[in-house]
Amino acid sequence: VVTTGSKIACKMETLISNKLLPFVADLGPTKLQVPQSLQAAAQAYLQGQDFPTTKAERFKYTRLAKLANAQLSAAHQLDAAQLEQYGILTDAYTIYVNNDQILIPQNLPVGLEIHLSTQEAGTFHEASFYDIFGALNILHAQNGVSIALAKNCTLDKPIQIVQVNSGGKSFYRHHFNFGANSEAAIYFVSKQQEQTTSFSHTHLQYEIAQDARIKIFKLQDTAQNHFDFNEDRAQQAAKSHFEINTLTLDGSFVRNDTMVAVQGEHAQTYLNGAYWLKEEQHVANYTTIDHQVANCESFETYKGVAGDKATAVFNGKVFVRKDAQKTNAYQSNANVLLSENASVNSKPELEIYADDVKCSHGSTTGQLDENALFYLRARGMSAASAKTLLLQAFMEDVLTYVKHEEVLAYVQQRIAERFNWNY
Repeated sequence: VVTTGSKIACKMETLISNKLLPFVADLGPTKLQVPQSLQAAAQAYLQGQDFPTTKAERFKYTRLAKLANAQLSAAHQLDAAQLEQYGILTDAYTIYVNNDQILIPQNLPVGLEIHLSTQEAGTFHEASFYDIFGALNILHAQNGVSIALAKNCTLDKPIQIVQVNSGGKSFYRHHFNFGANSEAAIYFVSKQQEQTTSFSHTHLQYEIAQDARIKIFKLQDTAQNHFDFNEDRAQQAAKSHFEINTLTLDGSFVRNDTMVAVQGEHAQTYLNGAYWLKEEQHVANYTTIDHQVANCESFETYKGVAGDKATAVFNGKVFVRKDAQKTNAYQSNANVLLSENASVNSKPELEIYADDVKCSHGSTTGQLDENALFYLRARGMSAASAKTLLLQAFMEDVLTYVKHEEVLAYVQQRIAERFNWNY
């Protein structure tokens, strides 16, 4: 596998089409210790590839012309004082990620280790690319962190990863290894410097050992000119509890692709998402929960509010394999449209090969209940206050998972600012 920058550029010309070539022309080779076999698999996948069109199932409702034609700002790094302004939690083990630099906190507790991914080897699973961006991440990831939590370790405060985009294209690769009977909360904050246009693709890989209790909170609060692509890949062992709660507060083009392989019995998996969209925002959530063994539970709830000309996509799939008897799986997507020009494309799916399971899925999209609005207004509430109260109640199913008061206050403040809602 060729690893020098100039030779990779020449090699890529023969692999991909002219339309995609300008997008990758300025990308350097990965700085991570990626196995050569994995790089070769990524290059093979990209053979003859172009930007996916709506004919591809995973991009059926997502048009990438805006990204292909985007004029991205020149990348530049921020100093520590600038980065600290983007944090949300005041009491956390905070990591700052910005282009080629990563700032790691000092004085970590016993049992918690944080390293740069450039210093780690052997943290890459077998190649499985579902789109060109995942393959490009393998070849061009410039940075990332590797976090390990020892067995029987319970963190006294959360880990906060603040990833700040400040122009250009960035590919990151973060790895998490949670030991047996460990417990932690991770807050992944995506932000963007104002007045810049940028693209980022972030791969997050989780390994959750037996009896571990891990909660991930993703707070996506970028600007209207950022393309925020994310991959979450998790492997979950027996009797573990694993959550990913994704809150999309802002961002012009956001794509989340989450896959969880449930590999141990009596495991619990929760995937939750909330998104508030306006103007011409586009947010897509793709989820896959793969039940491979018996006696496990998964619960999935995604809710969204879309106004103006915004578009939302939800495609959730639950696999129940032949040996995964006694599986209990629940999946739901619900949306409220605040405008006739807003749209939602929802596709919940179940693929079941076992015969002793309890599985359900559902999807609803509609407008606010006029009778409920009339009821509240008849009791003295203004139209705006009544609308806000109903929307707040609608999103409560997801927000109830946010137990951190500082984070919840931040979420409510940002929603109020963007939509002029009185929380």
